[in-house]
Amino acid sequence: MNRVFLSFLLALLAGGASAQTVRVVTRDIEPFSFEKDGRRVGFAVELWDTVARELKLDCEMATVGSAKHMVAAVEGKTADVAVGALSITAEREKVIDFSQPFYESGLQILISKKAGGLADSIWAMLCDLFNWQLVGGFAAAIVIMFVISHLVWTYEHPVNEDMWPRSYLAGIGESFWWTLSIFLVGGADNKGPIGLGGRVIATIWMLASVIAVSLLTASLSAVLTVHTLTGDINGPGDLPGKNVATIGGSTSESWLRKAGTTEKVNVMVFADIPACLAALKNGKVQAVVFDAPILKYYVNKFGPDDFTLVGSLFERNNYGFGLQQDSLLRERINQVLLNLNENGVTDGLKKKWFGELN
Repeated sequence: MNRVFLSFLLALLAGGASAQTVRVVTRDIEPFSFEKDGRRVGFAVELWDTVARELKLDCEMATVGSAKHMVAAVEGKTADVAVGALSITAEREKVIDFSQPFYESGLQILISKKAGGLADSIWAMLCDLFNWQLVGGFAAAIVIMFVISHLVWTYEHPVNEDMWPRSYLAGIGESFWWTLSIFLVGGADNKGPIGLGGRVIATIWMLASVIAVSLLTASLSAVLTVHTLTGDINGPGDLPGKNVATIGGSTSESWLRKAGTTEKVNVMVFADIPACLAALKNGKVQAVVFDAPILKYYVNKFGPDDFTLVGSLFERNNYGFGLQQDSLLRERINQVLLNLNENGVTDGLKKKWFGELN
């Protein structure tokens, strides 16, 4: 009965001469809410202003530093409505209510185009090639070549002293040169065993060399192809072990803290997207993870020559207006949002602020 009475009283106030005053909290996050020429603008701000006019609400707007602070203000009842790029999540729904969604979003990854340049591609390729497996294989190959060289010298120097000297060091040196030449180019200039034992060993080594060179060529081709077709970071699965920037208190930070399995993402928190982009540009981080529409906006703002988005959207979510739990404004706001959506007003604002990026 109290709730019905309050709703009736609220309706009377809304229709009366004096408008209801609503405390609004927001944060700077282009292009949803930010200061320009001394006034607050942005997609979410303009949408809220339209809703407030329809409901005849007077608004007092305050600015805080993060989405976390916005939620805290509404939860603590120091604000009635949170306006901006505020993702609707199960965790936040435990402490505040939300209007119906007004924008579909999700996370995406932003990288520097310079990070995908020639020098970085070569470095990444070399890191893939020169690993412990390669070092171990190279050491094993040296040992095998030394054994083959010793066997060939043992069989050849008694019958072919001109090519394989009797002196052990000189003979092994010549024999190793022959073994290496067979492995790399398939033969040595007018140099070859003439004894039966030496030729048997030489035949075995030639066959083994053909197989080894074929495997090595295939491995090199695979690595070169991978690094030609793709960059170092192409999706969420490439983030573990990397330095990744995001904004503190955001849903992207929460996701990054949980990402990775055996190897965690090294999360670096910044105050805003421009700070994240600066860290990306100077090489402090390898990627930025945040809400896709905001990253797209900044790519468009700063130009596509420096940054690029990779992969598709993940951790899809929606934006809504944050409200106090059991807020009497919720139903009225939802009705206006539905009308604005049906009348094309919301789409008009999206076109204004995002154009073809939405």
